[in-house]
Amino acid sequence: MPKIGNNIKKIRTAKGLTQQAFADLFELTRGNISSYEENRAEPKIETLVRIANHFCIPLDKFITHNLTINEILRYNGDKLMEEEHQLMSRKLREVTFISDNHYLKCSRGELSFTEWSAFPKLVLPETSNNQLLALDFNNTIPHHRSLPTYLPDDVLVFEEVTQQNVHLCHEQTGLYTAANELMIGQYSIQGTQVELVLNDFRKHKCSFRKPMEFWRLFAVYGHQAS
Repeated sequence: MPKIGNNIKKIRTAKGLTQQAFADLFELTRGNISSYEENRAEPKIETLVRIANHFCIPLDKFITHNLTINEILRYNGDKLMEEEHQLMSRKLREVTFISDNHYLKCSRGELSFTEWSAFPKLVLPETSNNQLLALDFNNTIPHHRSLPTYLPDDVLVFEEVTQQNVHLCHEQTGLYTAANELMIGQYSIQGTQVELVLNDFRKHKCSFRKPMEFWRLFAVYGHQAS
């Protein structure tokens, strides 16, 4: 995403910050900032959200537009409110995001996988009437052998499985979330029985007794390998 590197450099220039001063704001290194600006690496989604919020720049503008110095200087609280109103009119929504750091906290028992209010949010297009959940992929997450080769920090977006869309799930990638468990499996439908399968020994029978427990893969926001 070359626009991101260019925008970071322009923000630094507009705010009169050195690479080291910019890095200190976000607990990064000067080398990180140099790599971003020279398009040798891409920031994590979590870092992008922090930078955009810090400088009151709408996330979609920061990621998809080549910002000018004048635009960066114009952004302030009033400008942000105006942009957020425009985003709402374009039917965007906030989606719970299980970042890599939050996944580690849950794995260590410091947080529950279903403690939704404790997770950060991503702003994504409103493309489903059902609940959505975004997950920062990493290879330590238990996943089915058929899962495509995703890169670390690819963001997988899942839609909640309901009685209205469960028929679309057969042999599709899905996610199971419980207080102390998260896994990415493959759905199997036999008659009226629906299971999310991780392997021969670990599977969960899908029911609709608890909300926001079973999910199906809905979209992928991938990173390019550097």
